[in-house]
Amino acid sequence: MRFVRATSIAALILLVGSVAWADKAVDYVHKVDKNMQAGKDLTAVSKTTIISAGGTKETRVMKMYRKGQKKIFFFISPPGVKGVAFLSLSDDKMYLYMPAFKKVRRIASSAKGGNFMGTDMAYEDMATTDYTKKYNAKLISEDAKEAHILMTAKPGTDAAYSKMEATIDKVHWLRKYSKVYDKSGKLLKIMKMTNVKVIDGYVVPTHIEIKNVQTNHQTIIDQSDIHFDTGLKDSLFSKRRLSRIR
Repeated sequence: MRFVRATSIAALILLVGSVAWADKAVDYVHKVDKNMQAGKDLTAVSKTTIISAGGTKETRVMKMYRKGQKKIFFFISPPGVKGVAFLSLSDDKMYLYMPAFKKVRRIASSAKGGNFMGTDMAYEDMATTDYTKKYNAKLISEDAKEAHILMTAKPGTDAAYSKMEATIDKVHWLRKYSKVYDKSGKLLKIMKMTNVKVIDGYVVPTHIEIKNVQTNHQTIIDQSDIHFDTGLKDSLFSKRRLSRIR
């Protein structure tokens, strides 16, 4: 009887410990998501360099605006993409404007895992996503400065990936390194966020590298001219504004 009780107590301790670690993982992911949405609004210029497997480079410049969960991007160069615009109102309401067709197209749920404009970012990456809605988070290990978290897609969701392994910077609450797996479970992309700066009192990673390990294709993003809390109006984040370059 004593052995049974001891075993039951040990099992209970393990269960409570695993629940606590699960709660920690969710809390950490929420902290990162909250930090990525810091400030009332954000304006930035994003220079994106796309590098093919053969080493050919193409650089694009976008103007980006964010307010809460809403984002809008305007391509301003080179001429081949100037006028293209992208709007994300939520994870399931994303729109793309192509000036050649003069039409606004809604991004279907089935296309969220597709590459955004030839980059290595999926449409899901472009949206402001609450990752705990689509992924189960599990804390693998941690120390004073970093936490390693495994996020696995919840059944029945339209998550773009099967799982993600993330290294979280607990000092700045940023996802500094991620391994992303495709829906078959194979490693797809490695993502790094570096060159962290404090701007207007907010912490911002200004350099992002994404490499598709299956195709050897890369995307490098450098953000500049970053400003917070400039008083952006809600009317900016509408389908009507997509055809107007700012």
